[in-house]
Amino acid sequence: MSEKNDFLGSELKNEEKLGALTDTENNGDTVLNDTYTTENFQDEMALNPDLEQSYAKKSFVQAPVIISLVIVLLIALGFLVFKVFFDTSIVGDWTVKSTATADEAGSSDDDSIKSYYCFENNGVASVCLGSMRMVGTYSLDTSEEGTRTVTVSVPSALEGTFEYDVTGNAFTGRTLVLTDTYYGQSVELASDKRIIPEVEPFDDFKPNEKLCDKWVFNDAYYGTSAEYEFNDDGTFLFSEADSFYLEGVYTYTDDSITLKYYSTDVATTELSYEFVDSTIVINGLQYTKASQATADQS
Repeated sequence: MSEKNDFLGSELKNEEKLGALTDTENNGDTVLNDTYTTENFQDEMALNPDLEQSYAKKSFVQAPVIISLVIVLLIALGFLVFKVFFDTSIVGDWTVKSTATADEAGSSDDDSIKSYYCFENNGVASVCLGSMRMVGTYSLDTSEEGTRTVTVSVPSALEGTFEYDVTGNAFTGRTLVLTDTYYGQSVELASDKRIIPEVEPFDDFKPNEKLCDKWVFNDAYYGTSAEYEFNDDGTFLFSEADSFYLEGVYTYTDDSITLKYYSTDVATTELSYEFVDSTIVINGLQYTKASQATADQS
């Protein structure tokens, strides 16, 4: 009888506890009792130290993560604000700013005939026209008086030392003024994005498996080099001494290659060629496959 009473007493306690945990509404849905969510929860935390430590650990881990995310977002926002409103860096693409005199002279606003002056983060400078690109270097300096200068060396395109000043922002447009330190002449450039004009491919072009490759010419005596890369989609890329690049489309016959590209307008150039063993002779110069040239050098 005692065991039965103990069992019944235990069951009654469980029912009382369940009644404290839940209330049943008229529609039969069971909901949590507000008393449990406060006092009973605190009692459970007191009776179960491991549970309290678990909650404390989660809070301890989450706080640094949230703080780190906030810091990263603030840094990103600060950088964005700086780039939009206060960027006085020379890095970017620039074109000669339009003037009334140039407009009266009948100059065109066609993007395809603009000359672009490009300065990259890694110290590379280039002057671009159409699908041609001449490449060199640049370096920056600031005098004790705060005068900023840029020394540019793009062979056959732009060379010299210039004082420079950048004004404006991403919304109103940025302006770069270059002043030649020797002659004192200035040119005003506007921030722009380089556009490479598209050249229509030749009709009925079919790739030549033997021709489609990268071909390399090296003259160790004169220290000159050049590369032709003919792709199976009809495009080509020519480079000379890592300082001049030309891209466009091509077609071919049995003994000639015709290149089509853009300078101030669409232009074409015809090259003679012939295969000699595993090499190709283009306009009298012998080119080797890039893969073979690399193997020979190693």
